[in-house]
Amino acid sequence: MLSDVGGLGSTEKKSVSYAEPIAKERALATSGQLDGALQNLLSLEKVARLSGDIGGTTELVTAMVELCWEAKDLPKLNETISMLAKRRAQLKQAVTAMVQLASKYVEEISDESAKLELIETLRAVSEGKMFVEVERARLTKALAVIHESKGNMEEARKIMIDTVVETLGGMDKREKTEFILEQVRLCLDTNEFVRANIMSKKINTKVFKDKEIDDLKLRYYAMVVRYHTHSHDWMEIFRAYQAMWSTDLLQKDKAAADRVLKLQVLFLVLSPFDNEQSDAMHNLDQEKGLAKLPLFKQLLKFFITKELFHFYDLKAGLLAELVAMGEFSEAETTLMLDTLHDRVSQHNIEVASLYYERITMERLAQLLALPIEQMEEQLTAMVSKKQMYARLDRPAGIITFAPPKKPNELLNDWASDISQMLNLIEGACHLIHKENMIHKIV
Repeated sequence: MLSDVGGLGSTEKKSVSYAEPIAKERALATSGQLDGALQNLLSLEKVARLSGDIGGTTELVTAMVELCWEAKDLPKLNETISMLAKRRAQLKQAVTAMVQLASKYVEEISDESAKLELIETLRAVSEGKMFVEVERARLTKALAVIHESKGNMEEARKIMIDTVVETLGGMDKREKTEFILEQVRLCLDTNEFVRANIMSKKINTKVFKDKEIDDLKLRYYAMVVRYHTHSHDWMEIFRAYQAMWSTDLLQKDKAAADRVLKLQVLFLVLSPFDNEQSDAMHNLDQEKGLAKLPLFKQLLKFFITKELFHFYDLKAGLLAELVAMGEFSEAETTLMLDTLHDRVSQHNIEVASLYYERITMERLAQLLALPIEQMEEQLTAMVSKKQMYARLDRPAGIITFAPPKKPNELLNDWASDISQMLNLIEGACHLIHKENMIHKIV
């Protein structure tokens, strides 16, 4: 039935209610004649669909899906869904309603094989259809969970990473972020670190300004830590824990907050020295929470202060802390302690360069409490990375820290020296003249 709207000649289809025939066919299906009921509804669906009746078509297709579910005939349910979706000129609103209704049934099915069959049917129906992309993504996640529970991690990862959710407008911020985090987790669990990095970049960290998803923020940066732990990028790990530290949800848990603060100090001092690390150390040293963590407060103070200190003064305490945390393997703990030993040696070499222009190799090795060969290795590594200047005269056993001056610098120094000398001569002449005048007066 057509009706004129606003007198402008435009028309819209009025929806016809099929509640009465649906109730009649439901009674027929309940009596055991499901196929007959479906055939009767299909004839009505054809009329509604070809006439463009959106409401009526949606009502009929969902009714057919409900009849199959109520009859507990899951094979017939899958067959009906596939058949209805393929009908000529099928309305997208009807397909959307049908997929949304059947997706609810997935959660209620206890038999795993039947659940898998229905998920695959719905994924096939929704493939390539933008209007059911959100439902397809949710079904994909449910399918991945099933594969993971069966120990098939690779299959779960492949299914998940093929789904692009960052462009879905119908999925809210929280659900979208959770989906991407699940993609990242599966990549990490299957040692696909490059893919994990690619997937993680789909999340714009500005989204974590929303306090309502603080839990997702902590999960995200925990995965960032896992990724960079693989490559032992200590500075990136520190940045991840630094981002966690600013989370209100973390601050409410005192034990978790103390743990993150300890890890910030630990990974910061493990990082190679540069201006960013130096600034971060001074900023972190102002953190009030460090007062309750004397070992880590002292460790940070050692690196900030331009004085020599020895790694073995801290080793026992740090080892006990790492073991108590319980999240590092024996190999990882050994690597961290060895790296920290190197950082202490590098700090001490830098301090020595501030107080000495020239020093013997034996004396420097003694100050660092290292064998000469290990001291030389540390020194050459720092010079190669341009962290400092040093020239080693191995036959003479002399290390020179003062860099040679450029011609302009030499001329400036000479000019300054000459100017200073002339000032001294002038002052001396003035004093002599003053003494002569005093004696003449007397």
